[in-house]
Amino acid sequence: MSIGVALALLAMAVLPIGVGAYDLPATYSKVPFAIVQSGIELVGELLDILVVPLGLPEWLNSDLTDPIAGWAGGPLSWTVDMLAWGLGLGSDLMDALASVIDMPFDVGALLDTVACSLLTCFAVAECSGNFTPCP
Repeated sequence: MSIGVALALLAMAVLPIGVGAYDLPATYSKVPFAIVQSGIELVGELLDILVVPLGLPEWLNSDLTDPIAGWAGGPLSWTVDMLAWGLGLGSDLMDALASVIDMPFDVGALLDTVACSLLTCFAVAECSGNFTPCP
C-alpha cells in the first residue's frame, strides 16, 4: 500500500470524528466568539506546519494558540451573558420607574427583547429544558 492510500484511509477515519466532535455554540450570541476561537485554532495548526519551513521559533505553535482560542470561545464569550443580564436588570428598573417617569414607549420591554434575543438558542435541539431566559 502506498503512503497516499494510507493517508487517504486515515483521513477518511479521522475527519468525520473531528467534525462530529465539534460543538455548536449554545446561543447565537456565542457565534462570533466561536468564529474567533476556530480562527485562532486554525492559525495554531498552520503554525505547526510552517514553523520549520519558515524558520520560525519552535515555541510558536498550537501549544501557544490553543489556550488563547479556548479563552476566546469560553470566558470571553461570557461577556454577552453578562450584557444580557445587565439589560434584563435595566428592564426591571425601567418597569419599576414607569409609573414615576413618563416614557414615550415601553423601554423595559425593549430591553427585555434585546436581552432575550441575545440568549436565543442556536438550534432548538441544542437547548435543554432548563434554558428559559425569556418570560
